[in-house]
Amino acid sequence: MLTENERSLVWRNGIEAEVRSLYFGEQAVRYTSHKQIITGVSFFLSSGAAATLIASFPKWIPTSLAVIVAVLSAYSMAVGLDKRVGTICKLHSEWNHLNTEYESLWDHWYEEEAQATLKELLKRGRDASHMALEMPYDPEAIEKWEKIVYARLKGEST
Repeated sequence: MLTENERSLVWRNGIEAEVRSLYFGEQAVRYTSHKQIITGVSFFLSSGAAATLIASFPKWIPTSLAVIVAVLSAYSMAVGLDKRVGTICKLHSEWNHLNTEYESLWDHWYEEEAQATLKELLKRGRDASHMALEMPYDPEAIEKWEKIVYARLKGEST
């Protein structure tokens, strides 16, 4: 059974987990789109079709396009875009699971194993937060998702 303070913690952490899940979901979409654009542009500009198309252009154009491909590839490797997308997707998934489990704990706070469940959820939240330290932080996006979640909760309580 949870104490009143622990129940309050479950409520707050459930809300925070939902906000983080939505935030990392948005970030996953954003970074996946960046990766797809970089890959598509790189493949096209490196292809024979692009070479044929730009062969008749002034010499500076193909040179510029080759530099663009090199810069995009270097950026992708330097920031570890593939790894970053994978980590952000894992973070979205973990925060989504935590949110669901906090909601379940909120509904079952009176059960015997509630404190053990809370302890495990807190550990998983710390682990996810630790993993997120290397990920991008966009305070405006966090604030947007906080407003959406709080507005939804306010609508549910009326």
